[in-house]
Amino acid sequence: MSRLAGPRCLEGMTEHSTSHKVVVIGGGYAGTLAANRLRVRADVDITLVNPRPTFVDRIRLHQFVAGTGDATLDYGTLLGEGIQLVVDSATHIDTVARSVRLASGRALDYDYVIYAVGSTGATPSSVPKAAEFAVPVAEFEPARRLRARLDELPPDAPVTVVGGGLTGVETAAELAEQGRTVTLVCGGTLVPSLSAPGRRSVAKWLSGHGVAMLEADVVTEVRADAVVLADGTGADAVRPSALTIWTAGFGAPALATENGLRTDALGRLLTDGATQALRARRRGADSADHRAVHVRGGHR
Repeated sequence: MSRLAGPRCLEGMTEHSTSHKVVVIGGGYAGTLAANRLRVRADVDITLVNPRPTFVDRIRLHQFVAGTGDATLDYGTLLGEGIQLVVDSATHIDTVARSVRLASGRALDYDYVIYAVGSTGATPSSVPKAAEFAVPVAEFEPARRLRARLDELPPDAPVTVVGGGLTGVETAAELAEQGRTVTLVCGGTLVPSLSAPGRRSVAKWLSGHGVAMLEADVVTEVRADAVVLADGTGADAVRPSALTIWTAGFGAPALATENGLRTDALGRLLTDGATQALRARRRGADSADHRAVHVRGGHR
């Protein structure tokens, strides 16, 4: 792992009495693991910055939405001794002053920084009213809204889950087991990451539990009480939906883009083979003086 504003690596440093400050931005799976693994070094002071006081187990959010399980854990049970947790949001990475500015106005000095902000839920702007009426399930706050909405709906109210990937299938399955009336709109292929036998097995289970699977259909519009579908033949159909849950796709936090780090079109940090990210070159600047670390998170 490399220092932002310096080319040296932690693995290559010699052990000595000087303490090196490491700031980990993001307390998800990647950030928590990175912070804990750094504790093997006696010469490192570790600060973990996260906007929530609890760890969110994102792969359990579908259970939280359905009311069948929890998705948060106390950081006290996860972080090793000596790791300082700062409940705040990083707003700026100052590569000259070597500090991370926080939303509260506080600044954390660093020698090394680990960028582990993960991904966000997203509804596409290309689908009319999706951002207004569909709710993503990839983050805790929207998941909490979904749970509250479900509590208000009668059990037989139609619920539409958009997205045929693992998150969509798990969400649809969890709701179906609670007796909900669920439609799963796959947009092409049911769980494309699985083998053909695996997809057949998933389809059989969903069908047996009453989930209406629309594998080839695509959502072209979301309304307050319905979704508009295109079935691949050009024909549109309006299907009632008291609640629409969006699990197709994801977004990236704007922190990297706003700080001049090189990103792709979605805002994801671009890294080399050592997960090291280079800041976009500025006139007269030495590119070696603008380095960052990217610890990859996961998205289902």
